[in-house]
Amino acid sequence: MFLIADSKKEELAKIKSDIDNIVTKAGGTKKGDNIEFERKLMYEIKHNWRGIYVTSRFTTPNKDEKKEDDKDTVAEITRQLNLHKDLLRYIIVDAKELPPLESFVQTSEKAQMEDKKVLKEKGEKIDGKLEKVLNI
Repeated sequence: MFLIADSKKEELAKIKSDIDNIVTKAGGTKKGDNIEFERKLMYEIKHNWRGIYVTSRFTTPNKDEKKEDDKDTVAEITRQLNLHKDLLRYIIVDAKELPPLESFVQTSEKAQMEDKKVLKEKGEKIDGKLEKVLNI
């Protein structure tokens, strides 16, 4: 998963392509599609309060598949991501015990719908109180 600034939205396709190339050159194999979503950040990162999260999965060669002179795939990907100027943050985790990305998308969409419903209800309550106070 990596995070880019909301202001880099126009360059998102190029950044995703760069990351895919980094993974491929290091010996990884991409699995499935990327999932992306925008969120407000909990704290400011490099003068940004909103960001775009991009999640993808990839596999790395087993120890048996590697040659003796091959570099560690995850270490090489990490090194290259550290050098990428457009990334605000990134994390690489072993996803063996994580649910499929599709279930993550469904859960996040459901949470967004519930948040919108709660905001709408709060707005209606505030409108009612304002009407009562202002005698409208």
